[in-house]
Amino acid sequence: MKYFMDIVKSTIEKHNMLRSGDTVIVGVSGGADSLCLLHVLKTLQNEMDIKLFAVHLNHMFRGIDAEKDAEFVEHICKEWNIPCRIETFDVPAYAKQQGLSPEEAGREIRYKLFRESKEKMKANKIAVAQNSNDNVETLLMRIIRGTGIEGLKGIDAVREDIIRPLLDIDRSSIEAYCRENHLEPRVDKTNLQPIYIRNKIRLELLPYLKENFNPNLNEAMTRMAQVVREENEYLDQQTEAHLNKIGILQENSIRIETESLKQLHPAMQKRLLRKAVEKLAISLNGFEYKHFQGMIALLEKSTGAAIMLPKELKAYISYQNLIISKKIEKPDKKCYYKLKYDYDNDIDGFDVCISIKRMERNEMSSALKSSNTVYLDADRITHELVLRNREMGDIISPIGMKGSKKLKDYFIDKKIPKDQRDQVLLLADGNEIVWILGSIINEKYKITPNTQKVIGISCNNCGILQNNINSTKEDATCKTI
Repeated sequence: MKYFMDIVKSTIEKHNMLRSGDTVIVGVSGGADSLCLLHVLKTLQNEMDIKLFAVHLNHMFRGIDAEKDAEFVEHICKEWNIPCRIETFDVPAYAKQQGLSPEEAGREIRYKLFRESKEKMKANKIAVAQNSNDNVETLLMRIIRGTGIEGLKGIDAVREDIIRPLLDIDRSSIEAYCRENHLEPRVDKTNLQPIYIRNKIRLELLPYLKENFNPNLNEAMTRMAQVVREENEYLDQQTEAHLNKIGILQENSIRIETESLKQLHPAMQKRLLRKAVEKLAISLNGFEYKHFQGMIALLEKSTGAAIMLPKELKAYISYQNLIISKKIEKPDKKCYYKLKYDYDNDIDGFDVCISIKRMERNEMSSALKSSNTVYLDADRITHELVLRNREMGDIISPIGMKGSKKLKDYFIDKKIPKDQRDQVLLLADGNEIVWILGSIINEKYKITPNTQKVIGISCNNCGILQNNINSTKEDATCKTI
C-alpha cells in the first residue's frame, strides 16, 4: 500500500492540508471510506505530529444497524487509542420539520456536530472522507440539476477548515486498502439501493455511461474538473476584486452600487452576486438560478423594490444600492435621555457620552472645533435638550436654509436608507431637531454676532450615519453671519 500512502501524502502536501501541531476532527461513519481515512491519519500521526479526535453521528435512519455502527466506531477508536465522540440525532424528524431532503438534513447536522467538536477540542481542521468517485458523482449530480462553472470544478480538496485527504483516491483502492490492513468496515445497505439521487447515479447512471460511452469516464471528468478549477480560480479572483471595489460588507448585509454592477458583463454580475450571498449565507445550498436573475431584475427598479431569498435573506433597492441583508429581529431599543448642563452624560446602552458646557461668547476662541463638537446659541433653546431617536412631527432647518422641513423629508433628500433612519441619534429641543449627531446643526440655533451665551456640546462616538449624510466641518461647528 506504499503507492496508496504516497498519493495521500501528495494530496496533503499539495493542498497544505496539515501542519505540525494540528488537531484534527475526523468524521467517522464506520464505512470503508471514513475507516480508511481514520487509519491513514493514525498511521501518519507521529510522522506529521498531529492529534486526532473522531466524531460519529447516529442519524437514526437505520434503526438497530445505526446503533451497531456507533458501537463499532466507539470500539475501533478505543482499540486505536483515539478519543471519540458519539452523538445521536433524529435527522428524519428534523428533515421533515425543515422541509429538507434526508441528505441535506444529514449533512447539516453532521457538520454542525463537527464544528461543535472542533470548538470543544480546540481543533483547527475537520477531515472528511470524500474520494475521487464521490467527486465524479457530485459533478454528474450538479450537471443534471443545472450548474455553472463553479459547480463544474467538483469537490474542493480544502474549503476553509475542511480537508479531504482521500480526494485523489478511487473507491476500489480504498476497499483494497481496508482488505490489506484487515479492516472490517460497516456496510450501509441503503448505499446499495437506488433510493437517493446520488445512489442512482452511482448504481445506474455511471455504469451505463461507462459501458456505452466512455469506460474511462472517471478520469475524463476528473481532468475536466481540474481544467475548470484553474479557470474558476482566476474568475474568482476577478470577482472578489470587483466586489471589493463596488460593494461594502457590513455585519449583516452587503451594499452594492447598482450602476457599477450594471456595467459588468452578465456573467460577472451573477458571479459577484453569488459571492456576495455566500459571504452572508456561508453556503449557496438552496439558492437557484432564478434567485440571482431576480436580483439582476431589481437593478432596473426604484427604491423599495425587493425579493425574498433562501436562508432568510432579502435583496432590495435603496437609492443607488442593491442591498442583500439577513433578516434581523431588531430589539425595541429606543433612546430618550434628558441631558444635563456642565456634565458628561453617559447614555446607557448606546456607547455614547454627550458633554455639555456653558460658556460666554468670548470663551469660544479657545474652544475645540470638530465634527463631533457643536456650539449653539443658548438663548435660542426653549425646552430641555433631549437625546433621542426620531419621532413623528420632527422638523429641522438645515444650516444655510430658509424655513423648516420635516426630518423625514430631509432623510429622503439625503438618501439615507429607510432601515437606518431609526438608528440616527438626534439632539432635540421639543420637536425641533437641534443637531443630527455627527452631521448638521439647525439654522435657528447657530452662533450669530448677537449671541451672548453659548453652549458647547461634544459627543465621543456620534454619527451612526456620519458617512451617509453629506455634512461638512463648517456645518457641524460654529458659523456666524
